[in-house]
Amino acid sequence: MPEDIHAGAGAGSDLGSGPDSGHSASAGAADVEARPAATGGHRIWVRVILGLATLLSILAIFAIWANRQLMNPDNWAKTSTELLQKQTVRAAVAGYLVDQLYANVDVSAQLQSGLPSQLAPLAGPLSGALHGVAEQGAEKALAIPQVQGVWENANRAADEALVAIVKGKGKRVQIEGGTVSLNLRQIVADLAQRLGLPSSTAEKLPASVANLKIITSNELGLVRNSAKALHALAIWLVIIALLLYALALYLSGTRRRTLIWIGGSFVFAGLIVLLGRKIGQGEVVSAITSDASIVPAADDSYSVATSLLVQVATASIIIGLPIMFSGWLAGPARWAVAARRFLAPHFRERPALAYWITAGLLAIVFIWGPIPATRNPLTMLLFTVVAFVGAHVLRGQIAQEFPDAQPVSMRGALGQYAHHVGEKVSHVRVAAAGAGGAGDSTTAGELERLVALHDRGAISDEEYGAAKRNLLSGS
Repeated sequence: MPEDIHAGAGAGSDLGSGPDSGHSASAGAADVEARPAATGGHRIWVRVILGLATLLSILAIFAIWANRQLMNPDNWAKTSTELLQKQTVRAAVAGYLVDQLYANVDVSAQLQSGLPSQLAPLAGPLSGALHGVAEQGAEKALAIPQVQGVWENANRAADEALVAIVKGKGKRVQIEGGTVSLNLRQIVADLAQRLGLPSSTAEKLPASVANLKIITSNELGLVRNSAKALHALAIWLVIIALLLYALALYLSGTRRRTLIWIGGSFVFAGLIVLLGRKIGQGEVVSAITSDASIVPAADDSYSVATSLLVQVATASIIIGLPIMFSGWLAGPARWAVAARRFLAPHFRERPALAYWITAGLLAIVFIWGPIPATRNPLTMLLFTVVAFVGAHVLRGQIAQEFPDAQPVSMRGALGQYAHHVGEKVSHVRVAAAGAGGAGDSTTAGELERLVALHDRGAISDEEYGAAKRNLLSGS
């Protein structure tokens, strides 16, 4: 039974026929046998380590998002502007600004001063009617790029003050009364002019108008410590998670399969964060407000505020997929073996071809820039180093598996592979049928050997499943 399965696995490792077939098959089998199999204890530890690394990756995604959102004034300003571009948010902000204007300016008196004496009694009713018109006008004004620019600058200034405090540079910024605030006075003054109020109205507005307090003086210490801890978490969670992934890879007996699990861990972490964001939206919005009229604005605010979280989670998924693909490409799957067999003669004749292909793929990714990390010089350098190391390892594996492979067309490679797959299935069925008549004790022993072969990667998942079914059915 084991010998037959080894023969089938060796055949599946080579798509060619002729003098190189036996050498490639034996080289592939020897390579499988040379790899140390992980003990049961090691396998358990690898799974525990991967589970812990996945959990830390999920926490790291949230920490990176919060750190980038809070400690980067440009991100803060960009997110704030995206908020203002939502109609529901503009309507809520417009209502607040108009309320601030009416609370700090006697609009009725200002109108009366500009009306003829015989129309002065109409100032009061006009002031009330103007309130609704003012909200509509304010909402339209907030959609103008110039006004949105004022809003963006105000938000950037507020976050710059916060970052300066967290980094211990509070003396270099003016923070009135030890409070970080968002000052929208200029927008209220602009609104007063748009409503046709006298030009002197804007000058008379108090400094406190539309001055939203973000952090008060008694909260600065807590905020500073929390922000520093968040910044440290964003760094150390990533470092520890990567070290755990490296440890799992080191302890594993089948590193190719562990590499697939590591990539899957990245993908899983990103998907869990996206799912958590979706589930949490209803809970957060209901906790923020119970007023049904502003629920749409709260929903839009949540979506925009967590848009950077989506970027970080998506980055985790995009990083995980190539890792999974690299593990799959080095394994015994049918299409992976076909691809390696097809590339073998080309890599042998042009050794630099693997690196040129890698460089081309990296260039496409960097030009596309699907995630911020692919536009950051340091992470771009890291991706480049990892990609070229992976290309070098894969090129060495292909050269060892198929040292004498001859160039074939893709159709020819697939046809030859289909022939070898048929032979492999026949070997597995014969071996399983022979083991089926040996009694229950022999069946148990053969199952253990089958599991060991599968764990070492000597046979694929499909071959393992087919052999197991035939073994248990006794056919």
